Amino acid sequence: MYNSYADDIFRYLLVRVRDQALAEDLTADTFTKAWLHLESFDFEQARPWLYKIAKNTMTDHWRKKRAVVTEVEVEVVSDAESIEEQLDKQASAETIKTALATLPEEMRSVVTMRFMLGYSAKKTGESLGMAEGNVRVIQYRALKKLKEVLS
Repeated sequence: MYNSYADDIFRYLLVRVRDQALAEDLTADTFTKAWLHLESFDFEQARPWLYKIAKNTMTDHWRKKRAVVTEVEVEVVSDAESIEEQLDKQASAETIKTALATLPEEMRSVVTMRFMLGYSAKKTGESLGMAEGNVRVIQYRALKKLKEVLS
């Protein structure tokens, strides 16, 4: 089970927490919790079950912290890019990050999986335990809402 899903769970958490060490810890906690509750494990529903545990593990972590720490990633500016271009990119990334934060959790999860992780609508639906059609509707509504927020 770990070998099959660990990388996907790690990437899911990394996109959300933006801290590699924390994502690794949360991934380990996710699989520990899964192992402890193996009696309720359904092999056909492994992916959505693990994503749910990962989401709950992350939520528990933030509850314990009582404060969400946002890390600003410092990127090395290549010779080809000017500082202005880099600042524009960072401002755009911050704007998108802020806009994503306005979305409800379900919409944010769909957008993250579809566009940041590159999952298909089918794989996203399987991971979140919803129908592919629902993923597409939520994606449409999320993009519409993001467009309103960003305009």
